[in-house]
Amino acid sequence: MAETIIVVGHKNPDNDAICAAIGYAELKNILADRDAPGYVYKPARLGQLPPETGWVLGKLGIPVPELIDHVDPGQKVILVDHNEVLQAVDGIEDADLLEIIDHHRIGGLVTAGPIKFHNLPIGSSATVVAKEFEREGIEPSKETAAMLLSALMTDTVLLKSPTATKSDHYQAEWLAKFAGVDAMEWGSQVIKSRGSGADLPIDRLVAADAKEFQVGDDIVFIAQRETVDGKAVMEREAEMRDYMKKVIAENGYRSFLLMVTDIIEEGSTFICEGDCALIDKAFGISVDVPGGVWMPGVLSRKKQVAAPILALG
Repeated sequence: MAETIIVVGHKNPDNDAICAAIGYAELKNILADRDAPGYVYKPARLGQLPPETGWVLGKLGIPVPELIDHVDPGQKVILVDHNEVLQAVDGIEDADLLEIIDHHRIGGLVTAGPIKFHNLPIGSSATVVAKEFEREGIEPSKETAAMLLSALMTDTVLLKSPTATKSDHYQAEWLAKFAGVDAMEWGSQVIKSRGSGADLPIDRLVAADAKEFQVGDDIVFIAQRETVDGKAVMEREAEMRDYMKKVIAENGYRSFLLMVTDIIEEGSTFICEGDCALIDKAFGISVDVPGGVWMPGVLSRKKQVAAPILALG
């Protein structure tokens, strides 16, 4: 009987975390059939599907990965789109971690032995997965190429994010060739499938895409709501703030920063609850004000927001 290896992204998954896991599991299964039979790679997810992911998978006819909340001791696991314990599946400390495919800072996971750790300073984990397909000389299917391209384009905000590199531009065109689409047109369709998000349940609106970050002895929770209509989302400010306060009380976070990122206007409104002094210091602002603080040009949580906050730790 073949042994199952779980391929999974981070908690509160975004489009990149889920699509990169699906794509990398597919590649590993192709390689296993060719080089190492006896293993089956199974994509999984640690949260609900973002609206755009549901739209993409449905349109392309790709099965939705199984929802899991933990892995058992000794379970073989590959992590994608993260490498921090706080963001990883419960039980990862006792699992058999085989590989990490990522594009974030190195966050402290420790392994008993050497593993494959492919971490590149580029715009998305989907880009890393596309590079792996190309490096192995394997052409992705039309559906897989379109799925990975959707993740690349959402994670780089249509290649506008400061995290987007020449590699992202190259792989976007490489994937578009196999998908049979125009990269920008397809990416725009995917982002529009989100809607404004303003009609979502409050937990999904605020924390569907959120990550914990260790800053000194404290944990800061940073969430991002990308939208094509920032004003519509901000109409629910009071409701969002009440929910943020609840999350802080339940989890003991030092602070909760929400980025309402308007893709059309190309910037983010910062809303903070809890101890906001750290946020103020990192950005030279006073964020604890009604209406939040508009931050023009701020699109990337990883490079423009988390990095300066973590630097204060």
